[in-house]
Amino acid sequence: MQWLRMASILLLWAGVCRVAGGTDAGGSMVQANMDRTGWPDALTTQAEVDTASRAEVLMVGKALLDSETLDEPGLRQRLGVQAVKLKSVRQVRDGLWDRLLSTYRNASQNCDSEPFCPRVRSVADLRQLAAAFTGEISPAYAAWASKSRVFHEQALNEQLRVAVLIP
Repeated sequence: MQWLRMASILLLWAGVCRVAGGTDAGGSMVQANMDRTGWPDALTTQAEVDTASRAEVLMVGKALLDSETLDEPGLRQRLGVQAVKLKSVRQVRDGLWDRLLSTYRNASQNCDSEPFCPRVRSVADLRQLAAAFTGEISPAYAAWASKSRVFHEQALNEQLRVAVLIP
C-alpha cells in the first residue's frame, strides 16, 4: 500500500490529478486543479517556470506547516475522518518535505537575482522560508497566493486523508 500512497502523492504534485471536495462561499462543490493561470508572469522560459515552481513549493510548505499545528481531534475534523493514524500522517508530511526540498533546490540552481530565491540547505531552512513566505510582493502575486493557498490546503487534505484511510 505504500506504493499507492507514493503514486498518489507524485500524481498530485505533478499536477496530473484533480482534487475535489472543497466548497465555495455558496456551499457548492468546487474543484481545484493545478494550473498556472493565476500566476501573474509569463512562463515562457525555464527561469520563469523555476520562479513559479519555487513560489508553489513555498505555498505547499505553508500548507504543511499549518497542518502540523493541528492535534489529533483537529486533524479528524479537518479531514472528516473517524480516526487519525498519526504515524501515517507524519510519514506523508516527512516525504513531502523531502520532495519539496529537492524541487526547491532544482528550481534554485541559477536564480541569484530572481524572486523567491533564498538558498536553502535543509528541510529546516525550507520550513523557515515557507513560514515567512506570503507571496504578496505585488497585488498580482497576492491574488495568486490566495488561490494557491486554497489549492494546496485542499490537496494536502486529500493526501492526509489517504494516509489515514489506507494503512
